[in-house]
Amino acid sequence: MTNSLDVFVNQKPTGSLSLEDHKYIFNYDNEAKALVSLTMPIRAESWKSRGLHPIFQMNMPEGALREAIKERFSKIEKMDDMGLLRTIGPYVLGRVKFETVGSSKSALSLPELLSSPKENLFEELMDRFALRSGVSGVQPKLLLSTENKTTMKFEHYIVKSWDKEYEELALNEYFCMRAIMHAGLETPEFHMSDNRSLFIMKRFDVKEDESYLGFEDMCVLTGRGTDAKYDGSYEEIARVIKDVISPKFRKEALTTLFTALVMNHFLRNGDGHLKNYGVLYENDYTDAKLAPIYDVITTTMYIKNDIPALRLSDGKLWWKEKSYKNFAKLSCGLSNKEYDEILARCKHAINITKQEIDKFQVLEVANFLEELRDNWVDGFSEIKLNKS
Repeated sequence: MTNSLDVFVNQKPTGSLSLEDHKYIFNYDNEAKALVSLTMPIRAESWKSRGLHPIFQMNMPEGALREAIKERFSKIEKMDDMGLLRTIGPYVLGRVKFETVGSSKSALSLPELLSSPKENLFEELMDRFALRSGVSGVQPKLLLSTENKTTMKFEHYIVKSWDKEYEELALNEYFCMRAIMHAGLETPEFHMSDNRSLFIMKRFDVKEDESYLGFEDMCVLTGRGTDAKYDGSYEEIARVIKDVISPKFRKEALTTLFTALVMNHFLRNGDGHLKNYGVLYENDYTDAKLAPIYDVITTTMYIKNDIPALRLSDGKLWWKEKSYKNFAKLSCGLSNKEYDEILARCKHAINITKQEIDKFQVLEVANFLEELRDNWVDGFSEIKLNKS
């Protein structure tokens, strides 16, 4: 069996990926017009790497989904990186796909997902869609195309569930994302199923014509593999934004990054790693902008003494205000006035979301929600928010 794969960008042949002498080699076709990554511009020379190139690693399935695929196909395919790409290549998330491009769709309505009473719905969906779900990440998730009954167009969603050790994770993420939204940050469309078993997020890289925008996370843009997602620093993300984001979007992107960092502190989200920040683009650097904020939860609900995912000022801890002020000024170019405005907006977002939690009167999760509120803070001291 050949150890080479054809690579497509938005269904157009673009190049080939090979494994030779323990090295991964990517070559652009002579007629290639679209780049596979901002870090790999079109050129005649091969792009060589000892490990799978970060852009091709980015959307490899992890966790429960990877295990489901390996279990199903290990008898007929060696499940190393090339074997996995050979198996799921036409279905991986995003614009870059491998071998032939799959065209079949399975219609599933969003209302069906939201209102289904089935307790094992996620397992059923795993059986139906595991092969098509080239979605990265450790939390159990899979990719679905759902039919919008109003417009009759297909819209693409990511559906996430959780293991028993992560109590009410969908509810946790739902209210954290509500807080992010109230802080004025762009988020994807998101939903929670009626029985709270699923968190459903609309993909933000799918265009009206169902082609894809380019999306690259900070692992790719810093030249790191997926396993290194907890390396690096927020200062490094700011530098990438300055290097990669189009000048017309750069100020907004740096403001968003700082606001998201403050919200991570207030929400006690210790999982803001390199794969949870990314860049969207149509063509290349000239139109690149920061992707919407996604994957935000209060991690201290499950890891009591959790710490931030990345470094700031050469440390990983819930930092004092001085560190945030320095980062805002030196890395993000924000004025004292802008800093104060962002801080006020984030505090307001926390309080507005607390009010929404109070109105969520489901007795069986009352204790969980009370603990969730207790984990949130409204400043850079350890003083907890009052229960209003």
